[in-house]
Amino acid sequence: MMSNEGSGASASRPLLGLYHRTDIPSGSLFPFNGPSDADIARLLQSDFVASHPGDVVEIRDVTTSKLFTTAPSHYFELIRRFLWRRAIYRKILEGDILNSFEDDVANSVRCNAVYLDSVLRWIQRRLKAAANSDPPGRVRLLDTFMLEEYYVGRHEPSALICWQRKNPATNMRIGDILSNTFNWQEPRQRFGDAWDGLTYRWNIQALDSEGLEDVVNACKALFEDFYDHPYPRMVTLPGDTEESRYYGGDVISIA
Repeated sequence: MMSNEGSGASASRPLLGLYHRTDIPSGSLFPFNGPSDADIARLLQSDFVASHPGDVVEIRDVTTSKLFTTAPSHYFELIRRFLWRRAIYRKILEGDILNSFEDDVANSVRCNAVYLDSVLRWIQRRLKAAANSDPPGRVRLLDTFMLEEYYVGRHEPSALICWQRKNPATNMRIGDILSNTFNWQEPRQRFGDAWDGLTYRWNIQALDSEGLEDVVNACKALFEDFYDHPYPRMVTLPGDTEESRYYGGDVISIA
């Protein structure tokens, strides 16, 4: 389903206004009961990189050199940020770094890492559809995920609720994440240069040992927050999956 809304949406207009329906994507991809060993293994076994060789963005699995999907050009920087987050989660998960984290914090890191990977798999064909549409479109779940990344830095529904209650003047659902009104310097100041990735041009190969230490410290600072709140988990109903939710159009036009 396509919307005829334009690309010049201002940050004062809700992002969800770009869609025919205003249902907020559910967090049912989030592993509320903790990620399985298979989930972690899937994340560690693949490593993705984005390039922009022509009219579309290409996302490839560098472990196999296979094309994973394509995406519209306007998503290039956002996807690089998204894949940087995935890459640093892999760095943290692949060794014994998590042994230095408190158990609850370590579990939250694992859950967020697996959730990000699940979002990537879920938007795979939707990104390709957006890239192939005329004009190139938008993928709602990616937009929403990155708005949460911008404001909160993590994605447990409980943490999102807690953050929103602590920041009632800011509605994290408002704005077009691709607009120039979103200054990524702000989350960089909140979460740190290494966590943001711009310093390394979102290239995990450029992350040295000192940078990795900065990433780990930023991760601890972020995930040790939000634990003194009365929202330990959100309730999901049987069969309540992303595929069964109505998104009002997974891909939208920006023309």
